[in-house]
Amino acid sequence: MSRYYANYGQYLGAQRCCDLRGQGPQGPIGPTGPSIIGQRGFTGPAGITGPTGSKSFIIEHPIDSEKYLVHTCLEGPEVGVYYRGMGKITNNQSVEIELPYYVSSFAYDFTLNLTPIYDGKIHILNTGKIENNKFTVYGDNCEFYWTVFGKRFDINVEPYKNSVNVKGDGPYLYI
Repeated sequence: MSRYYANYGQYLGAQRCCDLRGQGPQGPIGPTGPSIIGQRGFTGPAGITGPTGSKSFIIEHPIDSEKYLVHTCLEGPEVGVYYRGMGKITNNQSVEIELPYYVSSFAYDFTLNLTPIYDGKIHILNTGKIENNKFTVYGDNCEFYWTVFGKRFDINVEPYKNSVNVKGDGPYLYI
């Protein structure tokens, strides 16, 4: 982030990939119901148009056929991947968690997070590094959730405008 921006939000607002440069084509009006217009980040004349400057998409509501679910994409200054699951220690010592066979060829610079599931006792868990697509969780008998974050590759998050060819239309610009 450049020192010329007061905060990360201001920095993102200055980037073409996050900046709405005028109104794009008008799609059909979404379903009506409790309006989210006027709430932080939402704009539009009626229905659901999505958060300003985000990459939103609509999926069918899994329970109410009269509704959609509006989701947005997670953004960050890296090309990241994640894997998550649940594990259980049953020998009061450790358990090995195996990731998909391709993970070490696909990503690097891993971060592991462990969250013990409370069962009336406070559990302390520890882990080592990911090696050969596996990691070991150490602790007493308990169940836990795990999340592994990795980086696929580095990107230049502040390219000079004269060194890139921006593609796309409307708010969905890319290099």
